[in-house]
Amino acid sequence: MKFPDNLRLGDTVGLVCPASGVVPERVEACEALIRQMGYRVRIGRNCKKSYHGYLAGTDEERAADLNEMFADQSIKAIFCIRGGNGTGRIMSLLDYNMIRKNPKIFVGYSDITNLNMAFYQLCDMVTFHGPMVSSNMLEHFDGYTRQCFYDVLNMKREYRLCNPDGVEMEVLANGRAKGRIIGGNLSLLISMIGTFYAPDFRDTILFIEDIYEPVSSVNRMLDQLFHTGIMQQINGLLIGSFDEAGNKENPSFLVPDLMREYFTGFDKPVIAGICCGHCFPTATLPLGTECEINTKGKEILFRI
Repeated sequence: MKFPDNLRLGDTVGLVCPASGVVPERVEACEALIRQMGYRVRIGRNCKKSYHGYLAGTDEERAADLNEMFADQSIKAIFCIRGGNGTGRIMSLLDYNMIRKNPKIFVGYSDITNLNMAFYQLCDMVTFHGPMVSSNMLEHFDGYTRQCFYDVLNMKREYRLCNPDGVEMEVLANGRAKGRIIGGNLSLLISMIGTFYAPDFRDTILFIEDIYEPVSSVNRMLDQLFHTGIMQQINGLLIGSFDEAGNKENPSFLVPDLMREYFTGFDKPVIAGICCGHCFPTATLPLGTECEINTKGKEILFRI
């Protein structure tokens, strides 16, 4: 796997909206913030255009922005402004051979899971499940989120992931395991199963998170991971945030309870309660790096 070059002050960062869009004024605020952080900025051609339906441009326009950003040698990193919906519509329009030859920092999560996993599978490229400019950085770039973001993007050989002070992880199944870290938004991962772009789950450490999915939907998605044999293929599991995941039938039984029901005593190590995903603060994960988890001490280590 290719770990991209570190990001240095003065480098150029490309901002893109490969899924849903934001109003032009918010794009300008995102640009100003990245400049304040010490970087030059290149805005995707379509970021300030009118919405195409519920998306930030046509499929061809959004794909062209990404292809241009990867092809431009002056751009050292690509930050997604937000997720939302729509990356599935541009998957077949991306130039994966060109992207493979031009690895660079690529950051996003949520609907961006499609792209993170396609770049992992087809381009052998490490990507970053981390904060997006509009969704996180403008209002929620707290100290933990910021420090973890910088440390992971610029990691040298290894990085040890810890939760913010006072937030405990929970061990659901004991053990120790190694494998490349893959994953992201659970509903997006489920939609990728059986497609050309789905990651190879064998001998990996799987990370999952989601938002707005009721407990019954999360239950159904876990069933699919088991029934397709994916849970039998992975070496370990990390569980992030599942915010706004209610249960109308029984409000006292939520996703953490469901996870305990599924994974307590599982034959592979499982650590839950990781501050990563649709939550504030949120960690950055270097998808595609070697990951080692050890439930004794709740250790999560990434290595290049």
